[in-house]
Amino acid sequence: MHMRHLSLIIVINILGVLFSCKDPILPKLIQEAYEKLPEKVDFNQHIKPILSDKCFICHGPDKSKVKAALQLHLPELAFAELKSTPGKFAIKPGNLHQSQLVHRILSDDPDVVMPEPESHLKLSAHEKAILIKWIDQGAVYKDHWAFIAPQEPQIPIVKLKEKVANPIDNFILARLETENLQPNPKADKEILLRRLSFDLTGLPPSPEEIESFTNDTLAKAYEKQVDRLRDFRHVEVDKNLSLKLNCFV
Repeated sequence: MHMRHLSLIIVINILGVLFSCKDPILPKLIQEAYEKLPEKVDFNQHIKPILSDKCFICHGPDKSKVKAALQLHLPELAFAELKSTPGKFAIKPGNLHQSQLVHRILSDDPDVVMPEPESHLKLSAHEKAILIKWIDQGAVYKDHWAFIAPQEPQIPIVKLKEKVANPIDNFILARLETENLQPNPKADKEILLRRLSFDLTGLPPSPEEIESFTNDTLAKAYEKQVDRLRDFRHVEVDKNLSLKLNCFV
Protein backbone atom coordinates (compact mmCIF):
# COMPACT_ATOMS: atom_id res chain seq x y z
CA MET A 1 0.00 0.00 0.00
CA HIS A 2 2.83 2.33 0.92
CA MET A 3 4.59 1.61 -2.40
CA ARG A 4 1.40 2.26 -4.37
CA HIS A 5 0.95 5.59 -2.60
CA LEU A 6 4.56 6.54 -3.26
CA SER A 7 4.24 5.56 -6.92
CA LEU A 8 1.11 7.70 -7.27
CA ILE A 9 2.91 10.71 -5.82
CA ILE A 10 5.81 10.22 -8.23
CA VAL A 11 3.44 9.97 -11.23
CA ILE A 12 1.57 13.11 -10.17
CA ASN A 13 4.83 15.02 -9.80
CA ILE A 14 6.04 13.88 -13.21
CA LEU A 15 2.77 14.92 -14.84
CA GLY A 16 2.94 18.24 -13.03
CA VAL A 17 6.40 18.90 -14.42
CA LEU A 18 5.35 17.91 -17.93
CA PHE A 19 2.27 20.12 -17.95
CA SER A 20 4.06 23.03 -16.28
CA CYS A 21 6.55 23.13 -19.17
CA LYS A 22 3.81 23.97 -21.62
CA ASP A 23 3.08 27.54 -22.61
CA PRO A 24 0.20 29.10 -20.70
CA ILE A 25 -3.26 28.77 -22.22
CA LEU A 26 -4.47 32.20 -23.30
CA PRO A 27 -7.95 33.43 -22.36
CA LYS A 28 -10.34 33.72 -25.31
CA LEU A 29 -10.13 37.52 -25.72
CA ILE A 30 -6.34 37.50 -25.61
CA GLN A 31 -6.15 34.56 -28.02
CA GLU A 32 -8.40 36.41 -30.46
CA ALA A 33 -6.23 39.52 -30.15
CA TYR A 34 -3.09 37.40 -30.61
CA GLU A 35 -4.37 35.99 -33.90
CA LYS A 36 -4.84 39.51 -35.28
CA LEU A 37 -1.30 40.69 -34.49
CA PRO A 38 1.27 41.40 -37.21
CA GLU A 39 3.58 38.55 -38.12
CA LYS A 40 6.56 40.28 -36.50
CA VAL A 41 6.33 42.36 -33.34
CA ASP A 42 8.70 45.35 -33.18
CA PHE A 43 10.04 46.70 -29.89
CA ASN A 44 9.96 50.40 -30.75
CA GLN A 45 6.64 50.29 -32.57
CA HIS A 46 4.65 47.87 -30.43
CA ILE A 47 6.34 47.12 -27.11
CA LYS A 48 8.05 50.24 -25.81
CA PRO A 49 4.83 52.34 -25.81
CA ILE A 50 3.14 49.70 -23.62
CA LEU A 51 6.06 49.42 -21.22
CA SER A 52 6.36 53.21 -20.99
CA ASP A 53 2.64 53.71 -20.29
CA LYS A 54 1.88 50.72 -18.08
CA CYS A 55 5.12 49.31 -16.60
CA PHE A 56 7.87 51.90 -16.27
CA ILE A 57 6.09 53.68 -13.43
CA CYS A 58 7.30 50.85 -11.15
CA HIS A 59 9.87 49.05 -13.31
CA GLY A 60 11.48 51.76 -15.41
CA PRO A 61 14.68 53.81 -15.44
CA ASP A 62 13.80 55.91 -12.34
CA LYS A 63 15.59 53.98 -9.58
CA SER A 64 13.80 55.91 -6.84
CA LYS A 65 10.46 54.38 -7.94
CA VAL A 66 11.57 50.85 -8.77
CA LYS A 67 9.68 48.03 -7.07
CA ALA A 68 10.88 44.48 -6.48
CA ALA A 69 14.31 45.53 -7.80
CA LEU A 70 13.01 44.95 -11.32
CA GLN A 71 13.67 47.30 -14.24
CA LEU A 72 12.38 46.58 -17.74
CA HIS A 73 13.89 49.39 -19.80
CA LEU A 74 17.13 47.53 -20.55
CA PRO A 75 17.45 43.89 -21.68
CA GLU A 76 20.29 43.04 -19.27
CA LEU A 77 18.05 44.11 -16.38
CA ALA A 78 14.82 42.61 -17.69
CA PHE A 79 16.46 39.24 -18.41
CA ALA A 80 18.32 39.01 -15.11
CA GLU A 81 17.38 36.58 -12.34
CA LEU A 82 14.77 38.10 -10.06
CA LYS A 83 16.28 39.19 -6.76
CA SER A 84 12.99 38.70 -4.93
CA THR A 85 12.55 35.14 -6.25
CA PRO A 86 15.91 33.54 -7.13
CA GLY A 87 15.75 31.04 -9.96
CA LYS A 88 12.93 32.89 -11.69
CA PHE A 89 12.98 35.55 -14.41
CA ALA A 90 10.65 38.38 -15.37
CA ILE A 91 11.40 37.78 -19.05
CA LYS A 92 12.94 34.62 -20.47
CA PRO A 93 13.30 35.26 -24.21
CA GLY A 94 11.47 32.65 -26.25
CA ASN A 95 10.07 30.92 -23.16
CA LEU A 96 6.58 31.98 -22.07
CA HIS A 97 6.36 29.45 -19.23
CA GLN A 98 9.51 30.70 -17.52
CA SER A 99 8.63 34.38 -18.00
CA GLN A 100 6.98 35.67 -14.84
CA LEU A 101 5.76 38.72 -16.73
CA VAL A 102 3.44 36.48 -18.76
CA HIS A 103 1.96 34.79 -15.69
CA ARG A 104 1.54 38.14 -13.96
CA ILE A 105 -0.31 39.89 -16.78
CA LEU A 106 -2.59 36.86 -17.26
CA SER A 107 -3.42 36.45 -13.56
CA ASP A 108 -6.76 37.42 -12.02
CA ASP A 109 -5.32 37.35 -8.50
CA PRO A 110 -5.06 40.97 -7.22
CA ASP A 111 -1.95 39.99 -5.22
CA VAL A 112 -0.21 38.68 -8.34
CA VAL A 113 -1.51 40.57 -11.38
CA MET A 114 0.54 43.28 -13.01
CA PRO A 115 0.12 46.20 -13.26
CA GLU A 116 -0.85 46.34 -9.58
CA PRO A 117 -4.51 47.30 -9.01
CA GLU A 118 -3.30 50.19 -6.83
CA SER A 119 -1.67 51.77 -9.89
CA HIS A 120 -5.09 52.13 -11.60
CA LEU A 121 -3.40 50.93 -14.78
CA LYS A 122 -4.71 48.02 -16.80
CA LEU A 123 -3.49 46.18 -19.87
CA SER A 124 -5.99 45.54 -22.64
CA ALA A 125 -6.29 42.11 -24.25
CA HIS A 126 -4.48 43.53 -27.29
CA GLU A 127 -1.57 44.81 -25.17
CA LYS A 128 -1.25 41.50 -23.33
CA ALA A 129 -1.23 39.62 -26.62
CA ILE A 130 1.51 41.87 -28.02
CA LEU A 131 3.74 41.41 -24.96
CA ILE A 132 3.25 37.64 -25.06
CA LYS A 133 4.07 37.39 -28.77
CA TRP A 134 7.13 39.61 -28.31
CA ILE A 135 8.52 37.36 -25.58
CA ASP A 136 7.69 34.25 -27.61
CA GLN A 137 9.62 35.72 -30.57
CA GLY A 138 12.71 36.31 -28.45
CA ALA A 139 11.97 39.59 -26.62
CA VAL A 140 14.31 41.59 -28.85
CA TYR A 141 15.07 45.08 -27.52
CA LYS A 142 16.09 47.88 -29.89
CA ASP A 143 17.77 51.26 -29.47
CA HIS A 144 15.69 54.39 -29.94
CA TRP A 145 14.73 54.64 -33.62
CA ALA A 146 16.80 57.83 -34.00
CA PHE A 147 19.98 55.80 -33.35
CA ILE A 148 19.15 53.00 -35.79
CA ALA A 149 20.49 53.33 -39.33
CA PRO A 150 17.58 53.23 -41.82
CA GLN A 151 17.32 50.07 -43.88
CA GLU A 152 15.49 49.61 -47.13
CA PRO A 153 12.53 47.34 -46.40
CA GLN A 154 11.44 44.50 -48.63
CA ILE A 155 8.51 45.69 -50.74
CA PRO A 156 5.54 43.39 -50.13
CA ILE A 157 3.84 41.62 -53.03
CA VAL A 158 0.16 42.49 -53.26
CA LYS A 159 -2.82 41.13 -55.16
CA LEU A 160 -4.19 44.46 -56.44
CA LYS A 161 -1.19 45.31 -58.60
CA GLU A 162 -3.28 47.68 -60.73
CA LYS A 163 -3.69 49.92 -57.66
CA VAL A 164 0.05 50.41 -57.23
CA ALA A 165 1.35 53.80 -58.34
CA ASN A 166 4.53 53.78 -56.24
CA PRO A 167 6.19 51.42 -53.69
CA ILE A 168 4.39 53.09 -50.77
CA ASP A 169 1.13 51.74 -52.17
CA ASN A 170 2.46 48.19 -51.76
CA PHE A 171 2.73 48.65 -48.01
CA ILE A 172 -0.73 50.22 -47.74
CA LEU A 173 -2.36 47.53 -49.85
CA ALA A 174 -0.55 44.77 -47.96
CA ARG A 175 -1.92 46.10 -44.67
CA LEU A 176 -5.42 46.32 -46.15
CA GLU A 177 -5.15 42.71 -47.26
CA THR A 178 -4.22 41.55 -43.76
CA GLU A 179 -7.28 43.42 -42.44
CA ASN A 180 -9.52 42.00 -45.20
CA LEU A 181 -10.32 45.52 -46.38
CA GLN A 182 -10.70 46.92 -49.89
CA PRO A 183 -9.23 50.29 -50.93
CA ASN A 184 -11.63 53.08 -51.84
CA PRO A 185 -11.96 54.01 -55.52
CA LYS A 186 -9.45 56.59 -56.68
CA ALA A 187 -10.69 60.17 -56.25
CA ASP A 188 -11.30 62.19 -59.40
CA LYS A 189 -8.78 64.81 -60.45
CA GLU A 190 -10.75 67.79 -59.10
CA ILE A 191 -10.86 66.28 -55.60
CA LEU A 192 -7.18 65.35 -55.78
CA LEU A 193 -6.23 68.91 -56.65
CA ARG A 194 -8.41 70.36 -53.90
CA ARG A 195 -6.77 68.10 -51.31
CA LEU A 196 -3.31 68.94 -52.56
CA SER A 197 -3.98 72.67 -52.71
CA PHE A 198 -5.39 72.82 -49.19
CA ASP A 199 -2.48 70.74 -47.86
CA LEU A 200 0.23 72.88 -49.42
CA THR A 201 -1.27 76.38 -49.43
CA GLY A 202 -4.37 76.33 -47.25
CA LEU A 203 -6.37 77.66 -50.20
CA PRO A 204 -8.72 76.00 -52.70
CA PRO A 205 -7.67 75.77 -56.35
CA SER A 206 -9.12 78.27 -58.78
CA PRO A 207 -11.52 77.10 -61.52
CA GLU A 208 -8.77 77.75 -64.08
CA GLU A 209 -6.32 75.55 -62.13
CA ILE A 210 -8.88 72.77 -61.87
CA GLU A 211 -9.59 72.92 -65.60
CA SER A 212 -5.88 72.91 -66.43
CA PHE A 213 -5.22 69.86 -64.27
CA THR A 214 -8.30 68.02 -65.48
CA ASN A 215 -7.26 68.47 -69.12
CA ASP A 216 -3.65 67.49 -68.48
CA THR A 217 -3.35 63.86 -69.60
CA LEU A 218 0.41 63.51 -69.07
CA ALA A 219 1.64 60.81 -66.67
CA LYS A 220 3.28 63.38 -64.38
CA ALA A 221 0.35 65.82 -64.29
CA TYR A 222 -0.02 65.44 -60.53
CA GLU A 223 3.71 65.94 -59.90
CA LYS A 224 3.54 69.18 -61.91
CA GLN A 225 0.81 70.45 -59.60
CA VAL A 226 2.87 69.56 -56.53
CA ASP A 227 5.82 71.55 -57.88
CA ARG A 228 3.59 74.48 -58.81
CA LEU A 229 1.96 74.69 -55.39
CA ARG A 230 5.25 74.33 -53.56
CA ASP A 231 6.69 77.20 -55.58
CA PHE A 232 3.53 79.24 -54.85
CA ARG A 233 3.94 78.66 -51.12
CA HIS A 234 7.57 79.76 -51.18
CA VAL A 235 6.65 82.92 -53.07
CA GLU A 236 3.91 83.76 -50.56
CA VAL A 237 6.29 83.20 -47.64
CA ASP A 238 8.85 85.50 -49.23
CA LYS A 239 6.18 88.18 -49.79
CA ASN A 240 4.94 88.00 -46.20
CA LEU A 241 8.48 88.13 -44.87
CA SER A 242 9.24 91.21 -46.98
CA LEU A 243 6.08 92.95 -45.74
CA LYS A 244 7.00 92.26 -42.11
CA LEU A 245 10.55 93.47 -42.60
CA ASN A 246 9.32 96.66 -44.26
CA CYS A 247 7.32 97.45 -41.16
CA PHE A 248 10.59 97.88 -39.25
CA VAL A 249 12.20 100.18 -41.81
